[in-house]
Amino acid sequence: MRNSTASLGVSLNYEQYKKLLPLSELIVKAFSISTLVLLVSFFISQYLGDWQWFARGGSILVCIGVLTAAYDIKGRMIKEGGIPKHIEQTVILEAIIVVVGTLVWGFGDLIGYLY
Repeated sequence: MRNSTASLGVSLNYEQYKKLLPLSELIVKAFSISTLVLLVSFFISQYLGDWQWFARGGSILVCIGVLTAAYDIKGRMIKEGGIPKHIEQTVILEAIIVVVGTLVWGFGDLIGYLY
């Protein structure tokens, strides 16, 4: 069975299309969550008159983007014939480092309120 996407000038068979579908769903979910985070942080900032919350929302957007990209990279490498274990571990470690660093950057000042 041949499924053609002529408007893009790309031809995919059904199995190739089926493999790409979960990544597309992930991107739609990530975009939806990102939009929600952006709007909520905007309205919280507007309500409180404190625009740090909007900046904190931005750090969450970066985390969502990094996790989505890491998942996408890992998924594409697996589909293209496998992924060496050390590369998979490196992608995961890099994503964790960027996410933790971004959350500390965006929310680290709130730790002082715990003591």
